[in-house]
Amino acid sequence: MTRDHLLLIGHGSLDEDGVAENMQFAEQLGQRLGVPVEACFLEFAEPPIVDGIVRCMREGAERVLALPLFLGAGGHQKNDVPALLNWAKAQWPQAEFRYGAPLGAQYPLVQALAERAAQAVAASPRAIAAADTALLVVGRGSRDPDSNSEVSKMARLLWEGRDYGWAEACFYSLTTPDVATGIERCVRLGARRVVVLPYLLFTGKIHRAIEQLAAKAQARYPEVEILAAQHIGLHEGAFAATAQRYHELLAGQTAMSCDICKYRQRFAGFEDEHGMPQRSDHHHGMRGVPHSHGHSHSHAPAPVDSILPPRYQGGRAVSAAPMSAAPLVFDAQGRPAWDKIWGGDDPDSPFCELALAGGPPHRGTLLEPAPPAAVAAAPEAYARVVAELARAIGMVTGLRATPDAAPGWVGVECDSEEMAVWLLRAIVVENVCVRREGRVLMLPAGPDFRLEAELKNVVTALAKTHHYWREHLFAAESR
Repeated sequence: MTRDHLLLIGHGSLDEDGVAENMQFAEQLGQRLGVPVEACFLEFAEPPIVDGIVRCMREGAERVLALPLFLGAGGHQKNDVPALLNWAKAQWPQAEFRYGAPLGAQYPLVQALAERAAQAVAASPRAIAAADTALLVVGRGSRDPDSNSEVSKMARLLWEGRDYGWAEACFYSLTTPDVATGIERCVRLGARRVVVLPYLLFTGKIHRAIEQLAAKAQARYPEVEILAAQHIGLHEGAFAATAQRYHELLAGQTAMSCDICKYRQRFAGFEDEHGMPQRSDHHHGMRGVPHSHGHSHSHAPAPVDSILPPRYQGGRAVSAAPMSAAPLVFDAQGRPAWDKIWGGDDPDSPFCELALAGGPPHRGTLLEPAPPAAVAAAPEAYARVVAELARAIGMVTGLRATPDAAPGWVGVECDSEEMAVWLLRAIVVENVCVRREGRVLMLPAGPDFRLEAELKNVVTALAKTHHYWREHLFAAESR
């Protein structure tokens, strides 16, 4: 029997109570499932995901079942975690790694929120009809529409078949509507009671901030009862929803849950973007991953050939040697001549020994966008970095940059959504954080980005991978 370990990936928190609740959840889940569980975190808390993987392997795991303990599918779940798992596949090729789907708006979680709402109402001394009560589901908030849509879906499922007047969705941060706007909307629509439901698995600073916003709204609307319900926590519904995702993963029935897989599915001609199950050889086409193609679709190109430029297709040898870092070149005005650094003045000087074809990542650590607060604190420095990134992007790719994207990000308008997904999966393995909105690729920026370091890292990763895309695309068109 294969020795399985469940790698339970939490988002992470700076709040000790939140981390403790997460760890308690992992311990109880392992007891319920009868499988060793390693809890780890994407950010903020210890241990990180890499340490969790290492622990699994030290304990003799033959198969690691990685399960994101996220309520919705966001950029971290789609891109960052798959990149780490592909690193793990390269480190331990003898082991099998499977990646599960986020929890999503499953029925057990709907029931959990319904019970939290009922508990809040039952504790109130005021008699208000259910028809005059609005449920306000508050999500964490994300720049990824997939993640935000789960909150809206949860609100709808929560309202269906119940006697409440209606249900609304709002978000704590990063997107709109915010909590204050959500409460105001409920009041304007005639609610006599608003039940604020934190759509959060664990307690923490966000949970307490939502409670404070509800209390502030209560002072603003004294004629309306505003109740702050409990978060989901160690509710039976949370265990049931997580167990469901675990059993799907164990049976190999997990639906594709990342941008890369959705791209490959469309490329293969499938109509349903979200429904195709993972195969035993599921991977993201990233460097260093042992490729096994025992299962392939007859009308789909071989995964490796769909990634590599033509010179490396058909099983030709690929160099794993890294290319030395190219020095900056400056024009007569003293500005970086980005189009002259990587063979722009010599078409026969290729990029192709790097990126997807082999070699180490461009960076040793993940380059992430600056937090919005850091951007707001240094607007002039940030504007200079963004302007230089936009200039460089145009010079090395010919693509239009959108410097007025969300704080911490510079947009790159790709020719198609297919192109954006292809570039995304190539850039993420260079240890440069990247996400996309439709056909716009989002690259990190920050006021502290240095010309010779972070700024050049971003431009280099895009330049290399865009070169790959062009060669790949031209070959596909010629065929």
